[in-house]
Amino acid sequence: MRTHRVYCKSVSEPNERFEIDESQSHHLIKALRLKEGDLIEVFDGEGRFATCKIIEKSKKSIEAKRIGELKYNTPPKRLLVTIIPVIKKNNFNFMIQKLAEIGASKFIVYKPDYVDQSVAKKDITRMINKSLEILINVSKQCGNNFLPEVLESNSLEEAITMTDNTSEIYSFDTEATEYFNQEGLGENSSITIITGPESGFSDKELKSIKMHNIKERYLGQNILRAETAPIYVSSLIKNHFGKIL
Repeated sequence: MRTHRVYCKSVSEPNERFEIDESQSHHLIKALRLKEGDLIEVFDGEGRFATCKIIEKSKKSIEAKRIGELKYNTPPKRLLVTIIPVIKKNNFNFMIQKLAEIGASKFIVYKPDYVDQSVAKKDITRMINKSLEILINVSKQCGNNFLPEVLESNSLEEAITMTDNTSEIYSFDTEATEYFNQEGLGENSSITIITGPESGFSDKELKSIKMHNIKERYLGQNILRAETAPIYVSSLIKNHFGKIL
């Protein structure tokens, strides 16, 4: 029988008994209909996880006890970071979900100059906070014990400055002249990709890309949707890494 996975940071705290977060408790109670005595696997989003037992259940909350050894996964040496634009909510959520399933480890979300007017006045911070629930669900499903990090930036320029200096950075645009070839990727380095909104990069954003000496690549004649382009590229890169999560 499958052991259900639950996200709760408290699993790695010293106390063996802890209360599962309300939203996670609600899923265990209402959707999975688990009961006292059932076993679950609880992970803290930072690589630690353990087998736990449900010891007390109410209508809204669950208390669990760690009965197995607290284990730890080593973080992957090669990371995939995505610098992605804010787009329409449903498309944004789809993009986040699929990138997490592929194995993206960090998202830097920026507000593009050519932002879609349907989201221009939206609370972007709220959109990003909502996406955390999606990332938790993906991590539960995929068996990933590291919760992807999500950072917010006000512009592409700011997003670029938030990247790790050791990462190879590629941007993808229909105006680029050199095709992307995964064989050209480094053997051990992490990779950061930059993709734009439906209307493409502005002149100011293209200038920022060139100023930071970022490698510009062309994906082909088919113009991909804003949510499709990073998914496509990420699949190629994770395949190059030798593991799609």
